[in-house]
Amino acid sequence: MTEFTEAQRQEHEDLSTLEAARLLGCSTLHIIDLLEAGVLDCHRDGADLLFAAADIATYKADKERQDADHLVGV
Repeated sequence: MTEFTEAQRQEHEDLSTLEAARLLGCSTLHIIDLLEAGVLDCHRDGADLLFAAADIATYKADKERQDADHLVGV
């Protein structure tokens, strides 16, 4: 399994569904669920769905912030 460093993510503007899932620590099916719910946006390259690395990083930061806020409120 390939792990992506911050420098590698910045180097690659687009992430595949699998790369986005690995970065977020979830399944590819969950990425598709987020896409269908309008939480994430993507574009296509042929049959491939590509996600902007910046969008995935923003979603991850927002999710981590929400999780931290929830723990503080417990």
